[in-house]
Amino acid sequence: MAQEQTPEMLRLSLQDLVLRVKLCKLGGVEQTLSEALDPPIAKNIRRAIDALVDVKALTSSEELTPLGRQLARLPLDVFLGKLVLLGSIFGCVDGTLTIAAILSSKSPFSAPMGARSQADQARFAFRKGSDNPLHHDGPWLTPMHVGNSDLLTVYNAYCSWRRACNVSGASEQQFCRKNFLSQQNLLSIEELKAQLAVSLVDAGFMDLKDGERISLSKIRSWTSKRTFVEIPARFNENATDLTLNSILCWSFYPKLLKRDGKGWRNIANNQSVSLHPTSVNKGIEHPPQWLSFYHIMQSSNKYAIFTKLMQQHPD
Repeated sequence: MAQEQTPEMLRLSLQDLVLRVKLCKLGGVEQTLSEALDPPIAKNIRRAIDALVDVKALTSSEELTPLGRQLARLPLDVFLGKLVLLGSIFGCVDGTLTIAAILSSKSPFSAPMGARSQADQARFAFRKGSDNPLHHDGPWLTPMHVGNSDLLTVYNAYCSWRRACNVSGASEQQFCRKNFLSQQNLLSIEELKAQLAVSLVDAGFMDLKDGERISLSKIRSWTSKRTFVEIPARFNENATDLTLNSILCWSFYPKLLKRDGKGWRNIANNQSVSLHPTSVNKGIEHPPQWLSFYHIMQSSNKYAIFTKLMQQHPD
């Protein structure tokens, strides 16, 4: 165990640090951060600046944009911050808040030893909406046609869990066990979603009435008298799969994969990438030309995590 605690500057997101430097008008980012007692690695500073330029939080001359000023008000990675902001603009707050919480938490899916095949089948079933044969024996189902999107598949599983919890006489534990979902991880996602909702309200992006604010402050996910985050309907007027998937692709741009023979190529660096084995887009019969993704996992191979179908190149 380390004898000394890691300096705060090295524990914070570099993107967040860069935005703070620009907000406080402390001068050039690289020069300012290099003068710290425990400066970040120069290569990582440059990578953070480039990411902020990509997401349009900074201009090419490294000036703060109006979007960057808004992103600095949210406790999120800039891509997730952009996701939540776009959700508030386009009337899709519940979906974007939930997905931001999912991407900041452990996966709600479980894959016990000796039951991986059944777990994969359960996960893939959430992709198919009304064609889902595993979940037609419960009254909590409202089909969602989520298509080939890992994130909308996880969101569909989350929504099904929420409905199961709200059905009188239904067993939450039985639902989670049958569908290979982690009850603990789902509760953590719900708790983080509540915190993000408060941040969205505090930043002025979701204007709640007094009673709605009180309800939000009383969210209790872990008690026996459980309450959930309820986003008012007026903030979800465009909450369709198509809208949500479009917002996801727009938020994560320019994180794109292009079909390259039987594999995929990351257009940002021209490197070959494989889809993660758990992706709903892995091994599909007619793969698309383009996929949007959230993260590249480095291991013996490079795996794209959380991919989404794109119908055409976003010129």
